Amino acid sequence: MKATTSRTAVDVTDYVDGRDEMNLIEFPLSSVADRFLDGRKTVVFSDMVWDRDRRQHLPRELAISGSDRYGLPTAKDEDVLLGCLQLTRLAEFRSREVEFSRYELLKLLRWSDDSKSYRRLATSLRRWKGVTLYSDRAFYDHGRKSWVNRDFGVFDNLYLYERETVTDAAAPARSWFVWNEVFFDSFQAGYLKRLDWNLYCRLKDPVAKRLYRLLDKRFYHDHDVVFDLQDLAVRKIRLSPNYNTAQIKRALANGIRELETVWELRRLPAARRFVKGEHGRWQAVFPRQTHRQVVREAAHVEAQQSGLAVELARREVGPSMAEELVAAHAADSIQTMLELFDWYNRKGQTKGAGFLVDSIRNSTKYRFPPGFESSVQRRKREALVREQDQAQQRRRAAREQRQHESESARQAAFLDFWSILDECARTDFEVCALTAAAPLKRSGYHRLRETGGPAFEQYRQLILRDHFEQTRPHRAA
Repeated sequence: MKATTSRTAVDVTDYVDGRDEMNLIEFPLSSVADRFLDGRKTVVFSDMVWDRDRRQHLPRELAISGSDRYGLPTAKDEDVLLGCLQLTRLAEFRSREVEFSRYELLKLLRWSDDSKSYRRLATSLRRWKGVTLYSDRAFYDHGRKSWVNRDFGVFDNLYLYERETVTDAAAPARSWFVWNEVFFDSFQAGYLKRLDWNLYCRLKDPVAKRLYRLLDKRFYHDHDVVFDLQDLAVRKIRLSPNYNTAQIKRALANGIRELETVWELRRLPAARRFVKGEHGRWQAVFPRQTHRQVVREAAHVEAQQSGLAVELARREVGPSMAEELVAAHAADSIQTMLELFDWYNRKGQTKGAGFLVDSIRNSTKYRFPPGFESSVQRRKREALVREQDQAQQRRRAAREQRQHESESARQAAFLDFWSILDECARTDFEVCALTAAAPLKRSGYHRLRETGGPAFEQYRQLILRDHFEQTRPHRAA
């Protein structure tokens, strides 16, 4: 029987100072997609972890199993689980048992208040109730300073009331869930970090949300974070392990762009974001912006958004709709669709404001016509050309540096040899060198000998060093 608990009502629309659980950041329990396409009910992740007590790397594994009825968690379910964590924080982590109303949780998640959202919320909570975790060193017990090797669920109990406010009832019906003790012990032990809840809810791309949580944790220790690309994609973001490098880059691209736009992730071209490291392994590089860069970027984004809203209004999009589009979609995408709208109208293919709004909201369903190139595409193409030119210049500079070093080493070896010869030996060596020299060099030597000067000395040095290098192996022998 549920114990009676109470919690002071909080206006969740003002909730911003969120919390995140450290284990859930490193081992996400849900897919990054909205649904599983292959029907799997269990996924297994394994890697190596450093054990401080044994002072060695040990294998760890986490298996996530869903129920037959509800299956494995998806991207939307992760939002709900984090929402439940925020409800628990609002209850000050006093009890594993947390009361809530579905309306309250929807407001906290910034979901719409309609029947579809209520059904989706109930499915998600039941999905988490059906999840079982099998951990071998995968979950860290912060209170006991030890890895957890055990099997456990997320919720031990779940009660969902369809009618949470009943007229003339002795007490209002409140839904509630009970955390499994492994999770709740981690909360109470403080294995948590701050989470900007407003920013998290504003993010649209599931990859951006997952990457934001991970980088926000790693940036605490270092302003430049580097991941093995395959490890990041499969174990941290939960992309398909069958993806090749190109597919991984494409799958990460939208999320990275969103974080570059609304957060403090520094912008990098793809050639610097993804770098081929030792043994052919690709790495993903994530530098953090400095505070000055963050302020400057925020001012730039605000100005850009204001300008885009004006441009939309000039094309007969209503002011409120323009503000909604600017707030919800990437600036590059809006700019591209503005230019596409203008391109069609210049060609006599008249398009109205409805086309512009729909193309921004559903950009993936629109194909660019032949001959159209947006300013965004042009900048990317030009940036790629510049990057390729710079790479070619770096290769040329490196080649010239190697040639210079080789030339310096050859000259140093010859001078070491020449310095130990007396005048008689030098004369004999020069006669032999001239006899063995190539005809063109020998001709130049004789032609310039009478006048002397730098040109003659250059021919002379070439002939002497060539002979030294040709005869040096015999001398060493």
